[in-house]
Amino acid sequence: MPRKESIETRAKKYMGLLNVSYDEAIQMVKDDDIIDNGGKCDWEPELTPEQKKIVRRARMADREVKKEKQKRTRKENPDKKDLIVAISNALYDKGVEDYEITNAEREISFTYNGTAYKITLSAPRVPKE
Repeated sequence: MPRKESIETRAKKYMGLLNVSYDEAIQMVKDDDIIDNGGKCDWEPELTPEQKKIVRRARMADREVKKEKQKRTRKENPDKKDLIVAISNALYDKGVEDYEITNAEREISFTYNGTAYKITLSAPRVPKE
């Protein structure tokens, strides 16, 4: 795919970014164009037959990268468990016997005076500095 910028514009960009002379920047732009078109620059070393085989195999390789998703293990929070137990004990002391801990670190459901309630415990993340 041809580049939209002119050779001079690209050379000036290289001069600013890489601190090279104008002639070096022009040569870099020309080398980039040769490489983009599949050519070989005169400064590239000749590959051995074994290296050529490796390059050929790499180019023929399957392009699809298969990443296995790793199951993240959540770190337990014993403080939240203790709070849920304390809440359930407080409910029991209040006379509520129909309660259920649906998630040991997060949620408790109960019925009080004929009305169903659910308490969800959350701990906000510590803000980054």
